[in-house]
Amino acid sequence: MHLRLAEPRPLTQRLTKRLLAYATMAGAGIAASSLAEAEVVYTPIQKNLDQHYQLDLNNDGIADFHFHSSSLSGFGHLEVFPSVTGNKIVAVHQHCYFSSIAAGALASGAEIGPETPQLAQANCMAGEFETSVNGPWLGVKDRYLGFSFLISGKKHYGWARLSMQVFGCYGCIGKILGYAYETIPGKPIVAGDEGNTAESSAQPATLGALAAGAPALNLWRIEQEKK
Repeated sequence: MHLRLAEPRPLTQRLTKRLLAYATMAGAGIAASSLAEAEVVYTPIQKNLDQHYQLDLNNDGIADFHFHSSSLSGFGHLEVFPSVTGNKIVAVHQHCYFSSIAAGALASGAEIGPETPQLAQANCMAGEFETSVNGPWLGVKDRYLGFSFLISGKKHYGWARLSMQVFGCYGCIGKILGYAYETIPGKPIVAGDEGNTAESSAQPATLGALAAGAPALNLWRIEQEKK
């Protein structure tokens, strides 16, 4: 009776499998790191509010806030309202039209988070009543409107960059210049923070690409750029 020993696998085969395993782990780590860092999602846009405008901060097809503007014979206003119960607007105590509470016009770098005053009733941005005009947004350029809003019942923070023209411009009293939100529930966001837009817009790699390691990930990214 003769025992037949199994022939050792060629060295190149063993190295290939080991390198593939390392590449798989490294590729998965790169993808996970990119997704973890993609916290702030920014959407660039330039559009007149044009009397009625729906704002969908996280682009899920559900409006989170809506703007309304009007101007007629010395009476006008620019306002913002929550579209979903539980959503709120960063508020300031300032006379605006017939209200003493208004939507704050935040400077770049202002923090929007749990410590920031927020009210669903902070609707007025600017108002015109005959010869009197007032409000925090009156004639300002490139300021930030702060929000808290719900995604699957959890509170997130975001901002919209806006400029105001003048009453009498009708469909162009206000203009939106971009918006962003923080993907991590409860985490504050800084007004003007656009995050890493390349990573924020990246899609997760397929399992097949991860299994093939870093070279396949590079090919996957090239294919995504072609689309």
